[in-house]
Amino acid sequence: MSPAGCACPPPRPPDKDGPAPVPVFTGPAYMTTAGEPIYGPGDPAPAGAGGSPASAAGHGLASAGHAHGSTAVGMRGRAWGPLRREWIKLLFQRRSYLIWGGALLIPFLIALALYLAGADPHGGGGGPLFMERVAGNGMFVPLAALSSLLPFLLPMAAAMVAGYMVAGEAELGTLRIVLLRPVRRGSFLLAKWTMAMVYLAVGFAIMAAGGLLFGALFFDLEPLITLSGSTVSVGEGLGLIALCCLFGLAAMACIVSLALLFSVITDSSLTALIATIVIYIVIQVLISFSYFDWLAPWVFPHYFLEYVNFFRDPIYWTPILKGLLAFGVWSAGLTFIAYLLFRRKDVLS
Repeated sequence: MSPAGCACPPPRPPDKDGPAPVPVFTGPAYMTTAGEPIYGPGDPAPAGAGGSPASAAGHGLASAGHAHGSTAVGMRGRAWGPLRREWIKLLFQRRSYLIWGGALLIPFLIALALYLAGADPHGGGGGPLFMERVAGNGMFVPLAALSSLLPFLLPMAAAMVAGYMVAGEAELGTLRIVLLRPVRRGSFLLAKWTMAMVYLAVGFAIMAAGGLLFGALFFDLEPLITLSGSTVSVGEGLGLIALCCLFGLAAMACIVSLALLFSVITDSSLTALIATIVIYIVIQVLISFSYFDWLAPWVFPHYFLEYVNFFRDPIYWTPILKGLLAFGVWSAGLTFIAYLLFRRKDVLS
């Protein structure tokens, strides 16, 4: 076909100044669907004060404090995100429901056994505290359950939950993946400690509610007779039971912090559980001897049963406050040590 009949555009004449230089890309790495630039942390800021909202939002990522060079848009409610994830993890573990089921079963067994045995409410004898008072008043069932669980079973449950928090993820190989995200290790550890305490709080609530339920079914809920001989109403008795459960929860904070420390040190949740229980038992054995009486005021297991002072009239606050102070110091100290170790730990799994 002749050039006259060609429908193609005419050829471009050669540039007088030679070939055009190859452009060097210095702009943003990403574009929106509308063709607007999105500036990342490594991109230069747009010249001038103008710019689209998308580019301004993208450029704002560089100064939003995101670690590890992340360009992901910050999630709303970031403070609740880690807590929600840890709670969901607990809900998908079978051991969680096993412990909660035990917290409901123990009050039932106590109430059923004493109902079938027809125990004398005024009789003496050994056994856990408040046990001899159950048959006379169902309000004592949750207190008897607390006295039965607090010395050993509740610490074991706390150590099991907290010991799995970090070491369990290391066993599954997910700890390294989680820490690759822009998350502070202190916040990560605090979220795990908080959810362990929330989990135990649910267990205490189940135990108390189950104790009152089975106490009402097998016995009557009547006004409480305190250890001093005075009588308090049912409503005031419920408040005292709640205070006892909160005191027990504060005591378990020490076990949670100790187990979390071993969970950071080792990559085995079973090792963290065993180490926590062994140390707890060793302390209990030591303070049981009179030779170590000087040690008792300085260790947290010494104060575990001080909640009985809520049932004195008036309430004997001195040992209660000493116990709460000991729980707070031990829990904060152990958690801080765990944070220091976890902050410098090389996560390889």
